[in-house]
Amino acid sequence: MGLIREVDMGWQLTTLMAPDDEAAFLAFVFERPTVYLIPDVRNPTAEVPRTRDMRGVKGTTCNLWDTAILSEPKVEFIPSCNDYYLRSEESLIQFLRSRRKGDALEAGRIAIGGFSPVAEAITAWFATLGRWIKSHFKNTFVYASDYQPEVGSRERTVWVGPQAIALANRGVSLKQLGPPEFSLHYIDPAKEAEVMARYRRPIKRIVIGKVTAGGEVVDPQLGKRRYRIAFTSADPLPHFEGVFLCSRPEPKIGEEVACVLGENILGRHPDPWEPKEIRKLSPKNQDRVLNTLRKSWRVEED
Repeated sequence: MGLIREVDMGWQLTTLMAPDDEAAFLAFVFERPTVYLIPDVRNPTAEVPRTRDMRGVKGTTCNLWDTAILSEPKVEFIPSCNDYYLRSEESLIQFLRSRRKGDALEAGRIAIGGFSPVAEAITAWFATLGRWIKSHFKNTFVYASDYQPEVGSRERTVWVGPQAIALANRGVSLKQLGPPEFSLHYIDPAKEAEVMARYRRPIKRIVIGKVTAGGEVVDPQLGKRRYRIAFTSADPLPHFEGVFLCSRPEPKIGEEVACVLGENILGRHPDPWEPKEIRKLSPKNQDRVLNTLRKSWRVEED
């Protein structure tokens, strides 16, 4: 088969398509007469369904199949589900369609599935589809909080169709594969520097104080515990209670600690700050702990 490559996270492309964008993309896909769309990954029979007509296709988890690359996909019967599941992921291109949910359009993607060695033919086809997307879609966006609109960063990895951008201009939110409280906003490349100057990173603070209550385990797997802290300074606030990521040795009541607080950028609660991590301090380890927290949480000022 020629060159063999190992699949990695590079063999995927995140997309946002309105219906007309999808129609244009699939029109290009079906220029190959040997290509079909498989509308689902599970079916009641061993026969793999195929179509070149999207009318009636309701599912979002599809696959693109070139019969010139793979003569017939494999299926596996799963007794517990009484269904046949599609396999052969390494020889198909996964096509996750964008979904419209209310006033939001959610991201999809094209990808080569699985982690098996992939032949040159399928990677070459994937590259062809990727070049078409990148020549017809845009990736000039800022990814910003709906709750704190000035908090955002440049996003280059999502490719959005022109009709999806038109929907956004009419009030539809473009959603990436991240927090639902963040949306993508198109930037005119000629005004990128001017637009990006209006956005900032989320604020994070390291605050020193003493444990006044708590210590109970909330999530043993993630090492999260609830604490109430009285801070040495009233900036940004005199005391705080929340569930922190906690490293050993766990601080006890009365002991000095360093806490990482993050600005509330999602709006899931009314408090302006969110707990991130707590660490016990001692005269010997204070500088080391503070430097570690600054680096791991990318705290620019505290």
